[in-house]
Amino acid sequence: MKIVAVIFTIIWTGFWFFIGISSLVDTPKQIEKDRDFINTKIKPSVIFIKEFKKSFNKLPTNREFYTWEREYYKAYSSDLTQQVDSLIPGFGTVNYIRKKSEILSGDEFKFKKIDWTKDFAIGIWRGESVEYYFSWNDSYDTNNWSWTDGYVSFFAYCTLGLLPLIFWWSFYRRRRKAAHNSGFCASAA
Repeated sequence: MKIVAVIFTIIWTGFWFFIGISSLVDTPKQIEKDRDFINTKIKPSVIFIKEFKKSFNKLPTNREFYTWEREYYKAYSSDLTQQVDSLIPGFGTVNYIRKKSEILSGDEFKFKKIDWTKDFAIGIWRGESVEYYFSWNDSYDTNNWSWTDGYVSFFAYCTLGLLPLIFWWSFYRRRRKAAHNSGFCASAA
């Protein structure tokens, strides 16, 4: 049984150290992917809306935005046949958010004190969450992975890998202490 526990501990520790090292090594790629996501997915929409606003002195309607989005991203999922502009759903590559009802559930707390007549947001689903651009403070709410995140992940995975070793070290230390104490008591008598 002891051999099985030792083998399990070695495999467990090796696995988590491998995951930790892999996440640290992958950090530069993740940083670049995040930067690329902002530049290729979010910024083109922001630039279009800002230029549209400058040219026409108003924000684009849903039809105007999703017509542009359809051509730019070659995303044909938006239903532009809807007669009422405000009812055109934003199920394309990019979600153009102009009112509270268009905010994805769970993210409402990110949208406070907004004047929907002059402000907008861009939201894009990225597999695990939605990443945003907010016009009212000209900011991005994205994954934004950093070297600090890479080091924290590395140490977290390595700590997880060390848990069985800590358990065995503690177990054998208590056992040796108990054996030493019982031997000490027997020799004292």
